[in-house]
Amino acid sequence: MKNYGFIQRLSDSFPYERKSTASWLLPASIGVGIGVALGVGIGLLYAPQSGEETRERLRQGADRVKDRARFAAGRVRGELESAASQVRERSFATSNEVGQNR
Repeated sequence: MKNYGFIQRLSDSFPYERKSTASWLLPASIGVGIGVALGVGIGLLYAPQSGEETRERLRQGADRVKDRARFAAGRVRGELESAASQVRERSFATSNEVGQNR
């Protein structure tokens, strides 16, 4: 009788081998591709609007997002300008105080 280690005895009792990356990657990729294709197909079949209407809604949504981004950017710009103005005023006041104390 051979003197096997624990791992060897364990692997002998389970006849499964470890799969390489190539052996599962292709079938998984095919499965994902089929799933995406089925999802797109079902989405097109059950779409409540025509393609033209859907594109128009997407365009309107993109315009709304763009307007919100511009508004937020303007608000942030105003806050930054206000903060920069306060920093300038404080630094000017501090430099005046330092100059007077000399």
